[in-house]
Amino acid sequence: MATALGAIASYSATRDVPAARVVFCNAEAYDVGYMRPEDIAGTVKVKGRGGTVLQPGIDLLEKAEDFPKEAPLLIITDGYCDKVVLHGREHAFLVPQGVNLPFVPKGKVFRMR
Repeated sequence: MATALGAIASYSATRDVPAARVVFCNAEAYDVGYMRPEDIAGTVKVKGRGGTVLQPGIDLLEKAEDFPKEAPLLIITDGYCDKVVLHGREHAFLVPQGVNLPFVPKGKVFRMR
């Protein structure tokens, strides 16, 4: 998780993204809110651990009035997760190298070592 969050922070900083919305999933969604890239890299505390149920986090973002309807989602998972349903929103998955999702993803899949 630290590697993935570091990658998000680094990418955001190099692209002048002022903030990213961070939501952790377990049995429920934990909305950390908008965070600056330097805060994601250094101070974010992971909540939940072991999130196999991702849909509550996706639903939270899709319904949030303060989250842009055109904003893409990056879904970070170890691959041990449920099938997710996204309603036309651009999205991608970030999973560990050598792991396959238990469903056929519609979005891009990026792999990290």
